[in-house]
Amino acid sequence: MNLSNCISSNYFKKIFKLAGPVMIGAILQALLGTVDLMFISHIGTSEASAASLGGNAAGVIFVMSALVSAGAIALISRSFGENNKEAIKKIGGEAILLSAVIGIIMSIICYFNASRIIEFMYNTDEAMTLLSSQYLSIIFLGIFLVYLNTTLRTILHAVGDTITPLWVFGISNVINIFLDWLYIYVFKLGLRGAAIATVSSMAISFIIITVVIINKVYNKSFKLFFMYLRIKLKSSIRILRIGIWDCMQQVARPITGMLMFRIVYKVSGTPGTAAFGIGGQLFSYTFIFLAGLSVAISIMVGQSLGKKNTDEVEKVIKEGLKLAVINMILFSIPYLVMSKFILKLFIDDIEVINIGINYLRIVYSGLVFVIFTTIFGGAFRGAGDTFPPMLASLVANVVFKLPMAYILSIHTNLGVNGVWIAVALSVLIEAIIISLYFKLGKWKEKEI
Repeated sequence: MNLSNCISSNYFKKIFKLAGPVMIGAILQALLGTVDLMFISHIGTSEASAASLGGNAAGVIFVMSALVSAGAIALISRSFGENNKEAIKKIGGEAILLSAVIGIIMSIICYFNASRIIEFMYNTDEAMTLLSSQYLSIIFLGIFLVYLNTTLRTILHAVGDTITPLWVFGISNVINIFLDWLYIYVFKLGLRGAAIATVSSMAISFIIITVVIINKVYNKSFKLFFMYLRIKLKSSIRILRIGIWDCMQQVARPITGMLMFRIVYKVSGTPGTAAFGIGGQLFSYTFIFLAGLSVAISIMVGQSLGKKNTDEVEKVIKEGLKLAVINMILFSIPYLVMSKFILKLFIDDIEVINIGINYLRIVYSGLVFVIFTTIFGGAFRGAGDTFPPMLASLVANVVFKLPMAYILSIHTNLGVNGVWIAVALSVLIEAIIISLYFKLGKWKEKEI
């Protein structure tokens, strides 16, 4: 084996070492959601619907944790590459406290407006609004825990430890399942019990991962840890300046997704909506690997830039692209060749199956270009330059996808296939925009 192959092999191993635990964590989280919904579904159909709506609404709020975590991973991974332990402690402490402050504010605002949020997002009737808000108000009490856990996990990721968070949140998921059973069936708390179980498991994972952070980053000293919990205006602005663009990107996706559901329902009713939901669930498995890969690229790029090693950055990105391509080739088999068989596992309605087949095949033709948004987006986050991915996402998803989906589906003979075409083209447009920014290379020189 020649030297270049050895280098590639080493980078493959390092990427998998970082990305593997993130991917397993994503799978466990998906399974937790499935088990959680199974428990709630046994209470009743209305409760299952209320939890689904509440969970979707909470997801929009939860992704705003990127406001702090995106800045933390860029700054800490670069400091780790520079071997600057003091900077890691300072940035980590400030990021943790920022997450707590922002999270508490969001918890209070959302708790007292749970019913309004449900009504605004889904236009629900009075009964469903009441039921959903009962569940959601409890979940909203845990917003600050979500923000803290996200930042604490990010700190460990930034210093190259993706395994410990897997264990911590894996244990938390198991506890959540047990508490679901305890609160729903033993204590007879119904839907509220499911929400209490979720928040309780968040609190437990927060305690565990905080202790891990103190041991790993703050020399096993609680006193030292609390000493670094300080907010300074200049450094806080650095963190938030990086995070604001990533936060906007993260929030825009679920909101545009919700609006796309409305268009699909208007054009093809329940069959199209069902196909859209099933297809989206299937595509989520494609993104499990890509999400882990993006995190690994962010960490490695940040650390390499901290060491001023731009050659290593190029090699990391090259190997990341190879892995992303392999992922898309593998998933093309079920989506393009076995689409009918897979859809029949979910539903036996022939109309939904036919719509779903078109969805999988048309959308996947554009989705293959997501390799560029995944890898280049990870590189930008690692460099602390989160504006280009945000701009690419907003232009593609908001400026292009929404109006194009409406025009093609309603003002042409394409019907719901017009929506699928708009989705596919939006992925291509996002990939082109982010690739153009990437080629400029200014992100390598960005001062953060």
